[in-house]
Amino acid sequence: MPDQTSSEGSAPARFRYVIYAMAIAMCIICYGDRAALSVGMSGIAHDFALTPAGTGWVLSSFLWSYFILNLPSAIILDRFGPRRVGAAAVALWSLAMVLGSFCTGVVAFTLTRILLGVGEAPTFSLGNKVVRAWAPLRERGLMMTAFICGIPIGLAAGSFAGAWLIARFGWRPAFTALGILGLFWSIGWLFTHPERRTAPDATRARLISVPTVFRARSFWGVIVAQCCGNYANFLLMSWMPLMLRRILHLDLVQSGAYTAYAYLCAACLSIVAGRLGDVLMRGRAMEHGARRLVGALYYLCAASMGLVPFCHSAGAIVALMGVSLAFVMGGTGSNMALLADLLVEHELIGSVTGLALTFSNGLGIAAPVMTGYLLQATGSFNLVFFITAGVLLLGSLGALLIPGPQFHAVAARDAALKAAA
Repeated sequence: MPDQTSSEGSAPARFRYVIYAMAIAMCIICYGDRAALSVGMSGIAHDFALTPAGTGWVLSSFLWSYFILNLPSAIILDRFGPRRVGAAAVALWSLAMVLGSFCTGVVAFTLTRILLGVGEAPTFSLGNKVVRAWAPLRERGLMMTAFICGIPIGLAAGSFAGAWLIARFGWRPAFTALGILGLFWSIGWLFTHPERRTAPDATRARLISVPTVFRARSFWGVIVAQCCGNYANFLLMSWMPLMLRRILHLDLVQSGAYTAYAYLCAACLSIVAGRLGDVLMRGRAMEHGARRLVGALYYLCAASMGLVPFCHSAGAIVALMGVSLAFVMGGTGSNMALLADLLVEHELIGSVTGLALTFSNGLGIAAPVMTGYLLQATGSFNLVFFITAGVLLLGSLGALLIPGPQFHAVAARDAALKAAA
């Protein structure tokens, strides 16, 4: 049965596992679709006569709308609920995948990627909301970890299945097939997730005071670390298949398979890292920002990506990329948990998270574009790895040094009135 503090309808206790599975499947499909673009980018670049710089712009195009709509989509989600917003969002991005397969020019194709970003904008907020509504307290940590693990699993599945489909049928039929899969999920979600039984809370998202949040040092500490982690995350998510293909001289199927191995390695290690972080934090004063130590440590470990240019075997390169991505995910998860630790008004965590993601995804947009220009200028990925390692080191320092005391997400007067009440 859903958590009693939520506004969702009740259901038999075991039915929540169906909701969990559907939510995780949504995350897998979302990131599988993103991985398919990376795997098929060689053929797409050939069809549209793209330079490496042009390739970087296309790879980043879905992030433009994704970046802008993180906060608005979270507000819409609070207003209309996960059933309708989830079905509409997945249907929209799946339709964008299908439309992309019919494009004959790079401008039209880029527009479909922007449309895909519109659909994917509420994904993370929706996962948080579903877990909060359905999971009992004893299951929330585990289920949030399982939802986040849908990211590398989706990237692995999209890389492997996308490579096979593209090699056998071409990138256009592959995009169509993946889009149809998402449309089936959307229909299944409508029939699976119950309607709300009470009126949605339309005011919650409007209670956040952006100027108050912006004045909080702790918020900016989280933002600095999150921006640096997202730079590395979006770099690998966009370019990894092309990196492996160029560095190791692989064919399309091999690069897809090796990318899948790296993502699966990251999925397994990130679960271990998440569990280890919780163990290390036992008995500590979380409201004073103790969790920042975990984020700083994990981003420091993720900076090992800078060693890739010194590796010469496929196994070492794939393993190092997988380990680095695992610690990027571990650091990002810890950083988001730190945000919840330091926010006084816990009921506003959705809106504050959306605001934080708006900033962090802004730097994420730069990673694919900058990589394209660096590759075009140098003919190598070495400088890309060195710069990314430096960015992660900056994130580690930011996580360690900047976060301060707890902060409010509402104006001081409102906070005082609530405390008095």
